[in-house]
Amino acid sequence: MLLLPHQLDGIARVQQLLARYGGAILADEVGLGKSYVAAAIARDTPHVELVVPAGLVAQWRETARAFDIDPLILTHDALANEPFVADATRERLVIVDEAHAFRNRRTQRWAALARRSVAAKLLLITATPICNSLDDLHALVMLIAADDALRERGVASIDDAFSARDRNAIAIIVRELVIRRARDVLPHELRFGALTRSVVRHPVFAAPRIDALRFPLVGDGDATPLLRRLLRRRLESSEAALLASLRRQSRFCERALDSLRRGRTLTKRDYLRAFGDEEHDAMQQVLFWDLFAAATASTIAPHELEEELACIDALVASIAESPCTKRAMLVELCATIADPLLIFTGAIATAHDVANALRNAGQHVAIAVSGASPIAAIETFRRGAAAILVATDLAAEGLNLERAGVVIHYDIPWNPVKLEQRNGRAHRLGQPRDAVRAIYFVPDGDATRVMHIVAAKNRTRRRTFDTIAESQSIDPLLPPRLPRDAAALALLTALRARRLRAPLQLLARRHRAGVELLMRELATEFLDATRVEELLAVIEREPHAPAPRA
Repeated sequence: MLLLPHQLDGIARVQQLLARYGGAILADEVGLGKSYVAAAIARDTPHVELVVPAGLVAQWRETARAFDIDPLILTHDALANEPFVADATRERLVIVDEAHAFRNRRTQRWAALARRSVAAKLLLITATPICNSLDDLHALVMLIAADDALRERGVASIDDAFSARDRNAIAIIVRELVIRRARDVLPHELRFGALTRSVVRHPVFAAPRIDALRFPLVGDGDATPLLRRLLRRRLESSEAALLASLRRQSRFCERALDSLRRGRTLTKRDYLRAFGDEEHDAMQQVLFWDLFAAATASTIAPHELEEELACIDALVASIAESPCTKRAMLVELCATIADPLLIFTGAIATAHDVANALRNAGQHVAIAVSGASPIAAIETFRRGAAAILVATDLAAEGLNLERAGVVIHYDIPWNPVKLEQRNGRAHRLGQPRDAVRAIYFVPDGDATRVMHIVAAKNRTRRRTFDTIAESQSIDPLLPPRLPRDAAALALLTALRARRLRAPLQLLARRHRAGVELLMRELATEFLDATRVEELLAVIEREPHAPAPRA
């Protein structure tokens, strides 16, 4: 595989970080070939594990064959169910594609990756390391570097830097641990044209009856405004998306009402059956069992549910009066576009609604959504059998879809990085056109404040990455920060109480996230000499900051 100069430079820089810190974040902008850089690095490691989204497994297998590597491939979702025990005797490299999926430290997915990376080098690949806030970047950095890894650069504690939102320290962290390059690293002959942007403003059907809903099953009156807002968000997507949510709510209320009439409480199984195997949208995530459980049969009167069902029926009837203007605007727009195009929606129901409307208008359409053979649909578009690919964000990451010349954002996501990911399917290396068009459907009025949220998140990302060039390394060697974590201190206390020999100064340091999790588990479980020796063997393979100066 012939690599480009900027990719060869990326390989050298990643290898340097892996040797120094044991981890790196490759965050080049979308479309620069980050997967090729990762695959080239994998050729030099005996045991390679790839952690990738399910939709990219086939594409990664092709890349692995091209680079003559045979990695173990795990999906993001399967990682938590994969049994794993760290082995300090093996040299391993773990590569995670679309690593921003691991930005939440409170998830099982993040903890599983932390454990998987113990005693291994870890390369995180993502064009969007900050999705919502600096906490996203902090979670990724915790996976690749010890808390005191940058003491010689003047950052005594990475955790403290993020907690205090220390702008200069965070700039040093990003400069030292993150490789982020823009498209200007490409030679002129390889640059893949411009990205031109335009906005289509569309009206949103008023649907005032949404305000009549009371959501009696939630049991928390403070959640009612949020639930109404989420329904309006569904309506911004499409009337079809709103109707899908209303149908689920109606089934939910009907099952609860039936339970009340039978003199029993609605069980979690009943709750889940009410939603079936349909799309899990944001409405269902809020109206979820743990939140609902506070409202029991003893606190809800049957007439409350009957009134709610009547309100839902009235709202459904009113939606029939909508002219579906947004959909009509899209159909009219697509009729004027000659290039193959991608249309991204935020809801499965919207994707089906749009695809059906375009087919009725004579367009050749493939649809890529969960539960509808998305891989087959993507291949149909790639080989030219369909001029339009309608997809949810299931198809927004990692795929090479440079056949498209236009990207339509039919729905604006809460997370602005999804806009970049979507555009990057077409605006990437291999795009033959002088420009790719990005068209954004923006709702009039912004009742859900989605555009305000997108703008605020973009400001956070720009502030973080724009300061990299401005920061200067302070360069004293600071003392290590001893742990304030109660579990780590409990482990040290337990070791002393059992008179188990261990280098306490080594255990007292802050390590990468995986070792920290192991230490916390040991602090709350049984301790014996064997387990301590295994822990120490693992730590010996972990990279550390230089020892403090005398």
